[in-house]
Amino acid sequence: MTNIDNLPIENTASANNILPQLVDRLRQLHGIIVQNTYVKDTAKHLNRIIQDANNQTMILIVGKERVGKTTLVNGLLGRHVLPVSEQHPTGVNTFLRYGEHEEIRAYFLDGVVAIFDMSKLELLTTGDTFASEILREHLDYLEVYLKNDLLKSVTIIDSVSLEAGGGERAYFSESLINRVDEIFWVLRSGSMAIDAEILLMETLKNKGVEPHCVINGIDSNEETEGFILSERERLGHLVSDFIPISATNALKAQQTNNDELWHKSQYEQLITQIHRVAENSDKKTYAILIRFLQWLERFRFELTVIPQRDPFQSAVENIEKFAGDTQYEFSRYQRDLTIVTEYEQEYEDVANVFKNVQTLYQLLQTISQNDYLQDNIVEGFTEKAIHYQQVLREYRNMYSEYNREYDRLDAQHKKIHGKGLMKAIFGQHTQNEFFKERVNKLNEQQAVCIEQFEKIQEAEAIMLQAIHPIQSYLMDLTKKRLQRIEQKVQELNQQRSKEKRQLKLYANKLNEFSCLIEAQGYIKENIQPFLLNGQMPLKAKDLEMLKETIHSIMSIDLSYNGILARSQMNNKMESIAIPFDVQDKYPIYALSLIETDVKSNDIPDIPKKLDIHYEE
Repeated sequence: MTNIDNLPIENTASANNILPQLVDRLRQLHGIIVQNTYVKDTAKHLNRIIQDANNQTMILIVGKERVGKTTLVNGLLGRHVLPVSEQHPTGVNTFLRYGEHEEIRAYFLDGVVAIFDMSKLELLTTGDTFASEILREHLDYLEVYLKNDLLKSVTIIDSVSLEAGGGERAYFSESLINRVDEIFWVLRSGSMAIDAEILLMETLKNKGVEPHCVINGIDSNEETEGFILSERERLGHLVSDFIPISATNALKAQQTNNDELWHKSQYEQLITQIHRVAENSDKKTYAILIRFLQWLERFRFELTVIPQRDPFQSAVENIEKFAGDTQYEFSRYQRDLTIVTEYEQEYEDVANVFKNVQTLYQLLQTISQNDYLQDNIVEGFTEKAIHYQQVLREYRNMYSEYNREYDRLDAQHKKIHGKGLMKAIFGQHTQNEFFKERVNKLNEQQAVCIEQFEKIQEAEAIMLQAIHPIQSYLMDLTKKRLQRIEQKVQELNQQRSKEKRQLKLYANKLNEFSCLIEAQGYIKENIQPFLLNGQMPLKAKDLEMLKETIHSIMSIDLSYNGILARSQMNNKMESIAIPFDVQDKYPIYALSLIETDVKSNDIPDIPKKLDIHYEE
């Protein structure tokens, strides 16, 4: 990443048009060089440049342990998405991207990609189980896709904590820093930046990078203003600005819709700054161009050393690294086996999702607890079922109220007249007028019970009409979920199989250097004219570097490097699929509720109307 806030960029009006054109050419170049395994890492770096050029602005959240980086990100998202643990800080860099379907993509160091539900985020980031440790040992990074408006314009990276190395220096992945567009450095109010952090900031400053300094925890330190003044004196020349916030208050404010608490969190300033950097397309265009110039220099070096090394020996070392090392292969198999075990547990849970459903209430509870059972059709049924339960509750309340009134009046009548209401024959004396009026009130309540009972019958008929088709539909949703789980296992095994096939192809590609020769020609005929056409936001020294690098690339002769391919492969490279025999082990539990299961069988009968008899 290059800091260009204060750099004059020419032709900015066309900056938005330049990047897509550059990406088109880089894609074609990547398609050429990716055929050669000896420049695999270089091709990966070029692909990352292409991805980053297409992606939203990437913002890196960095800082030492326990400064609240993850809570800060949750505050930006408005909910507890990323797990926070005092004992186990975030253990893997996590890219938060926009997605209509919320899920996790886990990228492992050997290129395997596994998809997980959001419920597995703690397992992958902060969990302390044996399975967590196995997975994180092999993880490169995570991508978490969330349906969040802020992520439509930026990608936020919640990073692992800075590590202090030898000489009090803080270590952080240089490759990650080079990929991002902006850095937000988090300090906790009252806790000064340590010397190791300052040394890293100075290193970034020498590269032209000035992070934004976020002071978190202003709610827990009354001396925040003094702290910022003190840190400004120490760090002001290394960072672009200071942004005081309270991530805790911001998260609470959004969960409780508390405007006053939101104002105190001062998150608006942080969000405004994020939108500002997201809209700076000129800066991103220039940064991508500089990264590509640096990539060209790396590519030049790769081409330079190829003629001096033994391609055959290098290919054999690659093959033995992935297939010949039994311990390494076993470790990777254990990782994949752990993933499949998690999938099997998910399969068992889904297959038994209706096992304990015997009533309408249990069905509604099960639907509400499983996202994959929820859509517009199911929602229509649940509304009918909930309405049925509601009118039923209202009738029972009315019936209970009627009985209480009846029992009270009956007791009074017995006390005065010596007999209950149902046997009473009223005369015309004064005491009877009171009971006549109260009996009329009871009959009014009885009429209301009749109306409510009719509503029950109507709602019950509607619910019973829907119960059979919705059960079939829910079973279809469940089967689709099970199929998706099986598909994820199949995809994982396909990746394993694909990797094994790719290893065998290494031998056949030992003498396939023609694609690199083709890449040289493409750079000269397509890349160089495009970058030197005078419309690029490049400075004179950048253009000079570009010309020298391309000239060096063209001067390397690869035409004589034909090498005999390896004729046979090690039998250990045969692909072994991880079994997933779950259909017989976990048969799907059918949902088969009948009318008597969902109807209420204890609805009280409608009270009888009381007749008043007059004595002559």
